[in-house]
Amino acid sequence: MMISLLLILVLFEQVCVSPVTRIVVLPKPYEDNKVKAVINEKFFLTCFSQNQASTSSLKWLSPSGQPISNDPTLRIYTALNNQQLMLHFEKLEPTDAGLYACQGVHDGLPDQVKIELTLEKKISFHDTKLEQFIKAGQDQLVQCHASSIPGPEIAWFRHGISTNLKNDHKYQITNDGLVIKNVQIEDEAIYLCQASVTSTGEIKRAQINVQVMHQPIWDVKPIDTDGVNGQDIVVRCKANAKPVPKYSWFRNGIMLVGERYVFTADSLRILKSNVNDRGTYTCEAENNSGKISANFRINILVGPVIAPLEEVRVLEGNEARLKCIVREAFPKAQITWKYADTLENISPSSDSSIEIVADSIEDSNDNLVGSWSELRIKPADRRYNRNITCVASNKAEVNERQVRLIVEYKPTLLINSESKEFYYSWLNVDSSGSSGSSSSHVSRGASVLMTCIATGEPKPQITWFFKTEQIKHDNVKYILHKQQSGLSQLEVIPDRLEDFGDYQCKAENTVGSSYRNIELRMATSPSLPPLLILQATKPESVNFQVTVSNEAESNGGLPIHTIKAQWRFLNSDWSNQNEKNFPVSNAERLLVHVGALMPDTEYLFRVAGVNKVGLGKWSQEIKIKTLSRRQPDPIRVLSKEDCAASTKCYIEWTSDSNGGSPIRDYLVKWRRLSYKDSSNKHVDTNRLGRWSDVVIIKAPITNYEITSILPNSFYEVDVVARNDIGPSASQPFRIRTLPGQIGELEAFRKPNESVINRIILICGSIIAAIILFIIIDVLLLMKFDCGLLAILTKSCTNQKEITIDFKPTPTKIVQHTNKSNHPYKPISQTEDHTGNASVGIYYV
Repeated sequence: MMISLLLILVLFEQVCVSPVTRIVVLPKPYEDNKVKAVINEKFFLTCFSQNQASTSSLKWLSPSGQPISNDPTLRIYTALNNQQLMLHFEKLEPTDAGLYACQGVHDGLPDQVKIELTLEKKISFHDTKLEQFIKAGQDQLVQCHASSIPGPEIAWFRHGISTNLKNDHKYQITNDGLVIKNVQIEDEAIYLCQASVTSTGEIKRAQINVQVMHQPIWDVKPIDTDGVNGQDIVVRCKANAKPVPKYSWFRNGIMLVGERYVFTADSLRILKSNVNDRGTYTCEAENNSGKISANFRINILVGPVIAPLEEVRVLEGNEARLKCIVREAFPKAQITWKYADTLENISPSSDSSIEIVADSIEDSNDNLVGSWSELRIKPADRRYNRNITCVASNKAEVNERQVRLIVEYKPTLLINSESKEFYYSWLNVDSSGSSGSSSSHVSRGASVLMTCIATGEPKPQITWFFKTEQIKHDNVKYILHKQQSGLSQLEVIPDRLEDFGDYQCKAENTVGSSYRNIELRMATSPSLPPLLILQATKPESVNFQVTVSNEAESNGGLPIHTIKAQWRFLNSDWSNQNEKNFPVSNAERLLVHVGALMPDTEYLFRVAGVNKVGLGKWSQEIKIKTLSRRQPDPIRVLSKEDCAASTKCYIEWTSDSNGGSPIRDYLVKWRRLSYKDSSNKHVDTNRLGRWSDVVIIKAPITNYEITSILPNSFYEVDVVARNDIGPSASQPFRIRTLPGQIGELEAFRKPNESVINRIILICGSIIAAIILFIIIDVLLLMKFDCGLLAILTKSCTNQKEITIDFKPTPTKIVQHTNKSNHPYKPISQTEDHTGNASVGIYYV
């Protein structure tokens, strides 16, 4: 009993008498002096004494009881910071877990606090591929490895977290992952491997794309391919497989290597192929589930090579043969024929003279092959004298060569507008005689250029003959021009009658010759007089229509180039005539205007044609009496309807007849008709605008510029000509101004709007003045109990005074102290101290 009591006393002393520790450790333990930290993270503990005098004795002990160094280069070290001893862990490792002690001295007695460091590790996945391939028909493992401290719980999901996989006939969850039993293609999906730690609340998921492996299946199987010699060849080969297959290419069992072969994910390109690339190729697709292969053939096509063609000559009427030879091609070339100029195909079905003969060589599977075709034309005539094209084509390309077929034939002389049957010339006669008489004296005649044109193959040479003698170039009477194949021009300058007659043109080539006569005729002055028809008569002029003949015989063989018109007074003879020449164009009818005649006078008129030889016969005379003097004819407008500006317009006119009396002046006036609105629609005015003031233009001026008019409007303009007899008839015409830049209301203002606007302005001013008068009257009545009208009529009495200063200073209003019972008091005028006069007005 005594021993037991002694032990109880000792324990009581230890519990009740021992001093309380003064050491504090942070962070504070969560239970039983335990502190949590995370592996692979930085961490520190802080230790300090409540008795600052014993701080220097603090130290940290490791779980093995060894003091921890203060060397900062170590992974675990201590450091004193502001009287606190800190224990640093640069990177926590699993072996760092344990019981750490912070020791110190308090009141000379040792003191310590022990802290248990427990470690946690965050969830991490390792040896877990996010894309995994599994084989169909077998049990396959989808690997997923997760680690943490404390250890994680693993769960599996498919198609999101809504489908939680459990151990059953299809799935089995193991430490290494998820086993899928009897894998099928439909097991291919996105699976979630979830790791979670309940004590920490941490959760992580790995999204794994599970694909069911299968051997390659053809998507695009290579096919036999035709390539063109010298061009690139592309062959496609694509297989569907998981994982993606690897492709290999072979030719005749040998793998393709070299810079000429370009490989892509699904194709083979052979650069600049040639005939040596022909052969059997293989495309092979392989993955870890298997491989497939496909053979195909590459043929190199070679375009036709046509041998040069030489021209073919044949006499007209004989058979022509043209042969086209293709030296090589693959496959065999097809040969056709066509005309080079028209591109028309040559075929026996469309031309009975055509026959085409071709070879009978069979096509070869591998080797280059030649071919030929022969075009036969019987009989060949000049129609086939042209370039003919041989066309050779196959699957590679189309090639052509031209050959010239020349069909020879004797010359043919042509008659056309250039090469005529006859030509005209004449002899120049002096004043002593006439052409053709025995007493005439002639000089060199008019030169004439005769043309001879001939066709033929070969091109013919042309010679000239006159009366069986060949003409030589002498540069006097005979001059040869354009001496070339198929064309010759002979210039003849006759100097006597014997030089007229038949000349011969001879065309000759190696096939034969041809002749043609060309007559040189004597030209004369026109023998048929023109037909003169009166068109119009005026006081000072007449108009005729003259008809001439186009027949060479009637005109002396030469065209009429001038009409000579003559006229005289009725009572005179032709020695006192007036005349005028009018040039003639190619037209048969000519309008002749004769002016400067006298009014109310009788004249005789006649006309004659003139050619290079001279004056022809006169027409029948016509008696005409001009009209008496009268007003001018209406003017004829020369300017255009559209003006060149928006507010002005240039006009120009002429007068065809002055009525037999000179025009003195022109009277010009205008008025507005209509306008176009903002939408460009035509708007008529309510009534015609007023005419402008008349402008007088003195003759001979026949133009004027109208100004101050409105844009985008139509105007009517009237121009009247006046002579001593009177004004011409009025014949108004229209003009149109361009759109302007002024406001729309101003642009489209009506002609009477200015007057209306002035009236509105005046009325508005009067109404405004009345309203202002009423306002002032009301204000004065409210202020001074007397209106403006009472003030102006001096009928108002007031007890207030308004002082009106007549200086150029503001008016003063002064209120009087003396009030009167009289309704009105006379105005009294006084002098103030400033010397200014003032008027006092009294109000009740």
